[in-house]
Amino acid sequence: MITVAVLLLPVLSLLLFGLDQVEDRWVTRPSKPSTARVRRRRRVRPEHR
Repeated sequence: MITVAVLLLPVLSLLLFGLDQVEDRWVTRPSKPSTARVRRRRRVRPEHR
């Protein structure tokens, strides 16, 4: 029983660390955009006849 607990401890700590990194990168959006320029598409309006 103790052996299983000792073996699971590093696995669970790595899982917790990984989930923390995922939350920091993907869930929490940065307040300002990166240095890459934001591209915006122009809307094409249909011609009225």
